Amino acid sequence: MHQRLRSVLDVFASAFRNPDLRDVGLAYALFVTGEIGLWISLLVWAFSRGGASAELGIILVQLVPSIVLAPMIGSAADRWDPARTLVAGYALQVTTIGAVAAAIGLGAPAVVVWALAPLTCLAMCLTRPPQSALFPSVVRTADELTAANVMTGWTEGAAALAGPAVAGVLLAWRGVSTAVAAMALLNLVSLVLALRVARALRRRTGGGRAEHHPPPTDEPGLLVATRATLATTLLDPQIRMLLVLTTFFYLLLGALDYLCVVLALGILHMGPGGAGYLNAAIGVGELAAAFVTAFLVGRHPLARTLTLSLLGSVTALALVAVDPRVGVALALFGLVGLSLAVYNTTSKTLMQRVAPPDAIAGTFSVLESLMNLGLALGSVLVYVGYSVAGPRFALVSPALAALVLLGLSWRRLRQIDDTADVPQVEIRLLRSIRMFAPLPAPSIEALARELVPVRVAAGTRVIAEGDPGDRYYAVADGELDVTRGDELLQRIGRGDGFGEIALIRDVPRTATVTARSDALLYGLDGELFVETIMGNPAAGRAAGEVVDGHLGATDRGGDPPDAVT
Repeated sequence: MHQRLRSVLDVFASAFRNPDLRDVGLAYALFVTGEIGLWISLLVWAFSRGGASAELGIILVQLVPSIVLAPMIGSAADRWDPARTLVAGYALQVTTIGAVAAAIGLGAPAVVVWALAPLTCLAMCLTRPPQSALFPSVVRTADELTAANVMTGWTEGAAALAGPAVAGVLLAWRGVSTAVAAMALLNLVSLVLALRVARALRRRTGGGRAEHHPPPTDEPGLLVATRATLATTLLDPQIRMLLVLTTFFYLLLGALDYLCVVLALGILHMGPGGAGYLNAAIGVGELAAAFVTAFLVGRHPLARTLTLSLLGSVTALALVAVDPRVGVALALFGLVGLSLAVYNTTSKTLMQRVAPPDAIAGTFSVLESLMNLGLALGSVLVYVGYSVAGPRFALVSPALAALVLLGLSWRRLRQIDDTADVPQVEIRLLRSIRMFAPLPAPSIEALARELVPVRVAAGTRVIAEGDPGDRYYAVADGELDVTRGDELLQRIGRGDGFGEIALIRDVPRTATVTARSDALLYGLDGELFVETIMGNPAAGRAAGEVVDGHLGATDRGGDPPDAVT
């Protein structure tokens, strides 16, 4: 147990030292806080204008367009660089949310706010999908990818507390327009952080589309790409199963918003603030889940964790109906929040493992659409259940539905654990290296599966000038010096590779590479490298240009564009 804890802490320490991951994570934390705060502010605005019917109307006006258009937005995101797409998403959020704040503050007709509200929700659809596609590009190992998802869960839990609190204080102090303007300001900070990550990735890869597969000249239109994305996600039995379960998860979240009010006022008699206390208990549970989700790092079988967490949430909710006391209900709602947070992290990690490498954003955009559908249906279904059979049935029915759903899907979930091992991090690393970028998805995935992690300490000589070439190396982390004799030719880091000249030209190593700092490399067998690269005309041409550039620059006495080995 001690060794396991030490290993987990080492992964998180590595993740926190990753500046790109820190910026992406902080930007997302501010985004979620602003998302929740905007949601509450608009509900308050609508209720003050037209009561409960207007409140339901503003919910549907925001969610329905996103349900319909999110898959198309995700297909577009898969065609673009994920970092730039994230920047565009935050920029649109600042613009649309700022416009809503201005419309309310200036007393514009209500129809203006109703027209702008769905645009804010659509802009938010450009956040989670590209971020999910970006994570494998900014992390360095598969365990760090899981850690990134775990930390995302933590930020969502913190935002579940901070968002309502910030919105509540601003609504009471200065009104709706100020609260909405503050949410636009949070997204502005997220935009600045995302721009910093995008610039860092461009510098690292020479300013091209290195983090994304270059589009072919006959790239299909957006509607064709959207249909392809839907076919990829909905026809794949493993992805489809995860989407069904996660839709139920969001349906449960939507139901909780309604159930908190019903339970606080109709059963527990907690007064007007009761719903807020129950929501806060869920947020506390989500924060407490940090300890549990930390141990998901390094775990491959996740289906059991996913199943138990979903069952735990609905069971805790059902027990509220058995013992309706305030203290018990608060504790059980905390358990609901904890279980849902564990499920959310587990399902995202599994989805990233099974999604096609070139369609991660599209897969998560379908999930975004189903998320909004689940949130809307949850409120409607609980309202119907409450009206027909009373509040206790509304609390117990999610548990019954979950038992049936998990019973039907258990076999498929076990199969997901057996096959969910797509090496997304390694694929993204190879995509960032020029000669690998033209390879089709099956070829680059096959290479990624053959990569062998090699950790080297500072001062270690990885290859020596004059040695025979047997491996190609891709740099995932750290810095290395490339030298010939006593001359420093180049300093290389993440996203660079070395060793191709000796393999492609069948000559001894032309330079020495020494680790300047502790580094993580991925080694690839030399024969497999040559066979794959030279077997693809576009990749072979790119490799030839890289080699010629190395040797030409060296012969001229200039700085080579990449490592010369």
